[in-house]
Amino acid sequence: MNVFLGIDIGTTGIKALAVDESGKVVWAATHPLSMLTPNPAWAEQNPESWWEGVTAILRKIPANIKVARIGLSGQMHTLVPLDSDGKVIRNAILWCDQRTPRECAEATERLGGEERCIEYTGNPIYPGFTMPKILWIRNNEPENYKRIRTCLIAKDYIAWKLTGEFGAEPSDAAGSAMFDVVNAKWNDKLLDTLDIDKNFLPPVYGSSQVRGKLRPVFAFSDSLSGAEVVSGGADNAVAALGLGIAEPGDCMISIGTSGTVLGVTENKTPDMSGKLHFFNHVLPGTSYYMGVMLAAAASLNWFKKKMGPDMPWAEVESGIAGTPVGADGLLWLPYLQGERTPHRNPNARGVLFGLSTMTDEHRVFRAVMEGITYGLRDSYELLKDLTQIKRVLVVGGGAKNAVWRGMLAANMKAPINVPVIDEGGAYGAAMLAALGGDMKLADVKSWVKTGDATEPDESEYAKYDAVYGEWKALYGDLKGRFDAVARL
Repeated sequence: MNVFLGIDIGTTGIKALAVDESGKVVWAATHPLSMLTPNPAWAEQNPESWWEGVTAILRKIPANIKVARIGLSGQMHTLVPLDSDGKVIRNAILWCDQRTPRECAEATERLGGEERCIEYTGNPIYPGFTMPKILWIRNNEPENYKRIRTCLIAKDYIAWKLTGEFGAEPSDAAGSAMFDVVNAKWNDKLLDTLDIDKNFLPPVYGSSQVRGKLRPVFAFSDSLSGAEVVSGGADNAVAALGLGIAEPGDCMISIGTSGTVLGVTENKTPDMSGKLHFFNHVLPGTSYYMGVMLAAAASLNWFKKKMGPDMPWAEVESGIAGTPVGADGLLWLPYLQGERTPHRNPNARGVLFGLSTMTDEHRVFRAVMEGITYGLRDSYELLKDLTQIKRVLVVGGGAKNAVWRGMLAANMKAPINVPVIDEGGAYGAAMLAALGGDMKLADVKSWVKTGDATEPDESEYAKYDAVYGEWKALYGDLKGRFDAVARL
């Protein structure tokens, strides 16, 4: 049986799926990972732990499975510096690492300000991005910096270990703060201005382009004999492909611990306000805008743990359904960890506003779910201003909640679809592996099935619009206070 193997290098684990030509998952495996935090706000991993996990998974593939191609997905932004022998110089610095505010400010100033940075790369420079981590090594570990010959992102390191070929691809490079998203190439002028050696950066391949064949070391398995490896892509983009978010007008809302709103576009214009990310998709000629909120389902889970640890989720959901829109004047700002889109304010904090003697746990849960929804709506409204949205798909834990789907539909004023298979980046990576051969986009898109759509209740539009307006105003009222308290 010929299959396509998708491997996703996550932060807490590696996931692999073998998928046949009809899109059926025929085999799966996982391998756990741990994160190192040697200092506050730091996040690192040893890339060899990824490699050990991948090789362990490859050794488990059943003998009756024949892998035609392998596709890769992985955590964005993570920096893997290698020396001239291809050896890892230091632990990888992860996407969630926050050690580089000084380097971000330094680079932004040298490049001529934030607007010029967006013109160069499609995005402001965030602490989690790859380039400021290179500058941090230069500023803080000069001996390590002198040894750097190649800089890779997580899944590109695995591609190199599998094939012996260095490379990058647009969807991950777009999150490096060194890549021209509009023209899909490394930005030489930016590199020159920041004195970063262009030779640090590998050649750019297409996301479904074959990088090379597996090295002979994998001859231990007949399942892998002759298998090819395609470049793969960044986890958000690959996960979107795995859900059929592939055409301009497709929009994905993900409600996990954090929340994202991603819209595929043919546009070549970044969001010059810097509120939305602008990255290359894994499909040629397409990009996507993306908004990120830092505490989506995390807010609801936090309140559940504090106010109703023994309350079944079915009871929470029925209580929310029985409480009117607006929760009788209760508003929740879901900024437990600051916020990215649209405020870009690390000082913002969670606020439960409007408590009264009427307040009970059902109203609080309703207000919290609405507040998260309004946070997602912030990104959705920004997306609508920049590109057309034709179809909305919701994934993550929140997608399983019927009340929440109805709330989203009424706020976005659009039908909400939920995929039958939600396997994340590994499934999309298998799709890219399939696209690396004779299969077409229409073929792999046919793998994706959705359930019945949740239609919006038009009678609720005006109610939600009114509450959303007050919710947005509350942040404006408190912004100065958030900043003042942070200075105490």
